Amino acid sequence: MTRQRPVHGDVNTYKSGCRCALCREANRIYQAAANARRYADPAGADRAGHGKRSTYVNWGCRCPLCSAASSNTQRAQRQRRKEAAK
Repeated sequence: MTRQRPVHGDVNTYKSGCRCALCREANRIYQAAANARRYADPAGADRAGHGKRSTYVNWGCRCPLCSAASSNTQRAQRQRRKEAAK
């Protein structure tokens, strides 16, 4: 059995671990399209649930609940980094 050579410039090759410029660019394009699909579906944030940082980041929801969750998560991360630097 012979191994096939990886096809560079393909998102699946990136997912398999290749980080060459062609595969990174393919993944960037794939992720940008996925983000656009999620952001275009406002009901997706409702299905994902409000009040979570993941809804703020992944669905682009900027409601007060999701904004507060994102702020709280960022604040906690900054505090952890500050304490780790001591």
